[in-house]
Amino acid sequence: ALPISRPELITEITLQPVRRYPVDAAILFSDIVVPLKAIGVGIDIKPGVGPVLDHPVRRVEDLTALRPLEPGDVPYVSEAVSSLVADLRDTPLIGFAGAPFTLASYLVEGGPSRHHDKTRALMYGEPDLWHALMSRLTAITTSFLEVQVAAGVAAVQLFDSWVGALAPADYREFVLPYTSRIFGTLAAHDVPRIHFGVGTGELLGVMREAGADV
Repeated sequence: ALPISRPELITEITLQPVRRYPVDAAILFSDIVVPLKAIGVGIDIKPGVGPVLDHPVRRVEDLTALRPLEPGDVPYVSEAVSSLVADLRDTPLIGFAGAPFTLASYLVEGGPSRHHDKTRALMYGEPDLWHALMSRLTAITTSFLEVQVAAGVAAVQLFDSWVGALAPADYREFVLPYTSRIFGTLAAHDVPRIHFGVGTGELLGVMREAGADV
C-alpha cells in the first residue's frame, strides 16, 4: 500500500517536522489525488513523475467513475487524524485537500502538465462537460475535508497547485463557483479555512471572494 493509505506512516511523516522544528502547526501528510484513488479512479503515483491516470477524462461518460466519497472510503485518513490529534496535544493539525481545478487538471491531462493545454481546451470547448466535472470534484473534495474535520483537524487547507495557469476572468467563470461552494459548506463546521495556490499573485483578489479565512 502507498504511504498515503497507511495510518501509521501518515502519522509518522506528519510528526517529523514537528519534532524537529518549533512550527505553529502540523499539516496532514497526504496527496492531492488521495480521494480520487479512494473512490476507485485508476490512478498511480509514479516516483519522479507524479499522479498518472489509466483513463483521462475526455467524454461525459468518463464522469461515472467520479462517484461521491464516503467516510468509509478513507478510514486510514480518519484513523491518522485521530491519532495525530492525540499525539500533537497543543499543536494544531491542518487538514488538506486538492482543489477541484487541480484535480480536474490531473484527470484531463492524464498526469502532470506544464501548460495544461488539454484542460483549457476542455474548459473553453466543452463548458458543459467542464462544469459537470467540477461539480463532481467539488462534492468529493468537500466530503474529504469533512471527514478530516469530523476526525478532529483544527483547520483545513484547500490546495490549488495549478490554478495559477488561469487568468482572473477564467478563474471567476470556471473555478470560483466551486471553491466558493466548498468554503460555504465548511463554514458550518466552524474551522478556519485556508485557500492556497501556486503562482496566483494576479488571482488573489478573486480567490479572496471564494470565502476562505486565510
